[in-house]
Amino acid sequence: MTSLNPDQTAAVTAPDGPALVLAGAGSGKTRVIIERMLWLIEERGVDPRRLLAMTFTNKAADEMRQRIAERLEVERVPCWMGTFHSFGLYVLRREIEQLGRSGHFTVFDDADQLSLMKKLVKGLPGSYARVTPRGALDYISGLKQRVGRPDADAPDGTEEFTLQALWNQYHEALSRANVVDFDDLLVLVVRLFEEHEAVRVKYEHRFPHVHVDEYQDTNHAQYRIVRALCKGHGNVFVVGDEDQSIYAWRGADIRNILDFERDFPNARVYRLEQNYRSTAPILDAANAVVANNRARLGKRLWTATTEGEKPRFHQAEDGEEEARWVVDDIVRRGAPLNEVAVLFRTNAQSRLFEEACSLRGLRCVVLGGIRFYSRKEIKDLLAYLRLVVNPADDVSLRRVINVPPRGVGAATLEHIEEYAAARNTALFQVLREIGGDTTFSTRARESLAGFAHLIDEFAAAAANSAVAPLVEKLVKAIGYRDYVEHSDEKDFRARLEIVDEFVVSCRQFDAHGDKKLAEFLQERALVSDVDEWDKRLPALALITCHNAKGLEFDHVYVAGLEDGLFPFVSEFDDSRDIEEERRLCYVAMTRARKTLTLTAAESRMLYGRTHDDRPVSRFVREIGRTRLAREDDGAEAKSRSAASAASGAGIVLRYGTQVRHARFGPGTVLFTTGSGSKTKARIRFKTGRVATLMISQAPIEILEGGKS
Repeated sequence: MTSLNPDQTAAVTAPDGPALVLAGAGSGKTRVIIERMLWLIEERGVDPRRLLAMTFTNKAADEMRQRIAERLEVERVPCWMGTFHSFGLYVLRREIEQLGRSGHFTVFDDADQLSLMKKLVKGLPGSYARVTPRGALDYISGLKQRVGRPDADAPDGTEEFTLQALWNQYHEALSRANVVDFDDLLVLVVRLFEEHEAVRVKYEHRFPHVHVDEYQDTNHAQYRIVRALCKGHGNVFVVGDEDQSIYAWRGADIRNILDFERDFPNARVYRLEQNYRSTAPILDAANAVVANNRARLGKRLWTATTEGEKPRFHQAEDGEEEARWVVDDIVRRGAPLNEVAVLFRTNAQSRLFEEACSLRGLRCVVLGGIRFYSRKEIKDLLAYLRLVVNPADDVSLRRVINVPPRGVGAATLEHIEEYAAARNTALFQVLREIGGDTTFSTRARESLAGFAHLIDEFAAAAANSAVAPLVEKLVKAIGYRDYVEHSDEKDFRARLEIVDEFVVSCRQFDAHGDKKLAEFLQERALVSDVDEWDKRLPALALITCHNAKGLEFDHVYVAGLEDGLFPFVSEFDDSRDIEEERRLCYVAMTRARKTLTLTAAESRMLYGRTHDDRPVSRFVREIGRTRLAREDDGAEAKSRSAASAASGAGIVLRYGTQVRHARFGPGTVLFTTGSGSKTKARIRFKTGRVATLMISQAPIEILEGGKS
């Protein structure tokens, strides 16, 4: 406690009741929530088993758990700490029977959901509107995150009518297979707490002190869970930063943090504004950007240290040159690669940086690429294991019924599905009864009966077996290594290594206690990209700005700062969209500890087309010229040359020059190209119009002061 600053101390020692800690980037928010829990245990005498802390990543929960264990000098922390979805799983395992469901359910991940929805969409009659499986899942997820249901009055044949039909079919399939999806881990808990008062009171009494990390990222379902848990005692301690709310696209509602004082009367608000991560010039630039947002409670980051380089800005000729310049600059600076990150707005931007790294022999890792647990080999084995735990899981059965091949073609599977539908039973139950069914060929009966016997045999063994031995026996029993080796001659060795690595992960799981297969599967279902990444690897990190949330590096490059790419909106989009993009830029900038470099391209290939004369991002303009160090090269060098050539006519134009056009009014020069009488200037006018003008012919004048 003695090492906390006064603002942190005030938050940690807040009295009972609702408390909101507005914690700016790098202000020690994780430390504050940990110290708060320790203070309740050590100073207030609260039983640690009665403390609940919910966050958004397993990595954050593990860090909290480890630091509290070290302080209390214990091996295992009895506090309940985990993600919202982990908490939902914890509650549903114990209470889902109240909703008429079995507690032996399994959890679908995104790929499983998509597989099921593809089947449902394919089976729609021709009279239904055409929708994509991903679009249907987004529709369902959006409703569930708001704890909503479809409007039942949509006209026949419309898209809304089709989506409603898919909603019903999708949830019937989940129920039939005894499966829940990721959103159900929250929505079903809301139902339990709001429809079964005894259940709500049970968990309110169990956890009289509720802590929430990253509160700005909560969606409506998570908000209702928090409200329900605190309905009686009101002891809710939330930490968040409205300036880092960047997940509206997946349901996060910034109003949860903006309206906290309204939702929790008599709430105390604490502001943590001292930053312990970034240099003063980086914070000054980041503050200048986010200050332009209106939807904020207000704070300004500062640091006790005043040293540090100005953030740099480089404008390249095109996307390829931008990537080469960034990678060359990283090599030139010679910093350890695991302390360097390149951030970008869209996943598609990573390719050019991967190629540039390859040319320079630089090792890189794409955070957000193909995850280990998303690879085909792992998905196959996990499907077998899920079927062992839950034979009613039709999606898992469809995936592996002919993997490795056992002579089950599409016609046979369709026959099985018709039988299951007629009897209103799971597909696996048909396989158990197939031995005496002569409508199937002898070969099919023997193969499928053997498959059913295999799964039942492993289901019996799973009750008393550790996970790794079970998996090793399964891999051998189904001949999976032979299947991998003979299915693809080109890369089978790498695929076999993936299988071996999966077995290693199972052994590591077994080493952490006497847990069984069901617990292993539920932990795997909650793994994220960030959880899997080992930052100690000597590799350059290539990350989208969204995935970089919660991370920090000594040296950060933010690429693609052009209007239309970052921000990924136009002048005509909703102001709320632009504000979220601005928060995303703020998050990206504040990942940097020592140096920050911003880059843009004058020309870029997007969606198969080359776009020239790309305007520099408004976020760069909001930072302002005085806060940036310019890196002259590429398009910027051209701009300076053109400005010099134009100066012979008494007009000097360069980035940031303020001008007035006789027709379009005042504006700001973005860059110039050409020379002499062919000099052109790209100008953004205050009306929102952007135009490229021939300087020798345009009726423009430089405004007094000349610079922004």
